[in-house]
Amino acid sequence: MKGILFGILFLTGLQATAQQNYEASLKQHRRQYTHDLYDIIKGDTAYLSFFPANKQMIVTATVERLNNEQPFKLTTSSGKKKEAQKYALLRFLLNGKPYQLYTYQLLALKEKAETADELFLPFVDRTSGNESYGGGRYIDLKLSDIHDGKVVIDFNKAYNPYCAFTTGYNCPIPPRENSLPIAVKAGERYRKEHFKH
Repeated sequence: MKGILFGILFLTGLQATAQQNYEASLKQHRRQYTHDLYDIIKGDTAYLSFFPANKQMIVTATVERLNNEQPFKLTTSSGKKKEAQKYALLRFLLNGKPYQLYTYQLLALKEKAETADELFLPFVDRTSGNESYGGGRYIDLKLSDIHDGKVVIDFNKAYNPYCAFTTGYNCPIPPRENSLPIAVKAGERYRKEHFKH
């Protein structure tokens, strides 16, 4: 009996340590994001807000590679278009229910050696326009993140496009196919009254 109790306490301790380690890592990620954002928008980042860290919002998705996809025009916040191409369909479970999102390659980035590894994962959900930015949020992925047909999506790292904070950017608008019918309470929040355009 004591052995079972010790085992339970040991596992609980490991889980608590893993949660603490993840939260520390996420805080560092958010500090770097805030620093980089300040350099880009040259404005006040004091009002940046994030949902609490939630490890349940980290999912492992099955990557269904899409071949021979034709490039298409991705609409941006300014009305201009960006050339993009579907790369893969990502299927995953969130809170036990199945969902899917497409990930894309922006052709301007694909053609440069230093950014050819980048994948673009834009999405909207039921927090969009309410608790998060109405124009959707982004998650950065890389081709090198894909292993054995799987990729980890951490919604805690979802962030707002630059045009949420300032003008002068052509921020891609998530296609309708990347609308999640749930509230993703993870990643960056948004309060429009805190930012001037």
